[in-house]
Amino acid sequence: MTNTLPKNSVNSDFYERLYQQHADPWNYELAAEQAKYQISLDAAQRWQPTPHRVLETACSLGYQTALLAGYAPEVYAYDLSETAVELARQRCQALETDTRFDLRTGDVTEPGYPNGFFDVVFLQDVLLILPGLGLRKRALRKALEMLDEDGVLVMTDYQRAEHQETYCRLVENAGGQILEKIYFHDRGWFRLKSVLREVRRTAPAKALLRSQRVYRLLRWLSSRRGPEGSKHFGLVVQRAG
Repeated sequence: MTNTLPKNSVNSDFYERLYQQHADPWNYELAAEQAKYQISLDAAQRWQPTPHRVLETACSLGYQTALLAGYAPEVYAYDLSETAVELARQRCQALETDTRFDLRTGDVTEPGYPNGFFDVVFLQDVLLILPGLGLRKRALRKALEMLDEDGVLVMTDYQRAEHQETYCRLVENAGGQILEKIYFHDRGWFRLKSVLREVRRTAPAKALLRSQRVYRLLRWLSSRRGPEGSKHFGLVVQRAG
C-alpha cells in the first residue's frame, strides 16, 4: 500500500477509504511514532506550559489528541476523514480527564477556527504531503493565523537532513519566527523498519518495532550523527513581529 496524497488536491475521499480499509494505516502503535508525540508535547510545554486552548491538525486516530489530556482545559482536533475523527473521539471519550475535547472533520487549508484562538497548534506530518507549494503555504499561514499573540506552532515532517533548511525558509517566508529546532534522532529506527519490511507482520518483527528499549538504543546511536540522524524534523514557531 502506498500512502500518498493524490496530486493537486486535498482529497477527503482518499483518506476516508484509507481509514475504512486499514485499522492503523500509518503504524501509529510503533515505538518511534509514539515517542514522536511525547517529544512534540515536551517541546510545546517548554514554550507554552499552561495553555488554555490547543489544536491538533489532522488528528487521525487520536493518539496525540489523547496525550494532550491534562495539558490544556480545551483540546480541539480535526481530520479530513469522518472515520478517523470518530475513532479519535472514542479514544478521547474513554479517558478520565477534565479536559474538554472538540473533534470534527476539517481541511488543513480551511480549518474554520477564528484567528488568534489557540495557544498551541500542532501541525505534524501534514505539510509536506500536501500537493504543491501553494497549498503548503496556505496551510502554514492558516496555522500561524490561528495562534494567539504568544502562541506557538509545533510542526514536524519526514524529510532528509539536506531539506531541513528549505523547510525553515518556507516557515519564515510564511511569517513564522523559529524558536526551536527539534531533532528526533530516529533515522536508525526507520532503517530497522525498512530492513524488516518483508517480515514486518511477524510477531518478532512487531516486537522489535514496538520496543521502547530498542528505540532508545537506536535513537542514541542516531543522535551521534547530528541532524543526519533524524528522519523526523520539527520546529517550534511563533508568528513573526
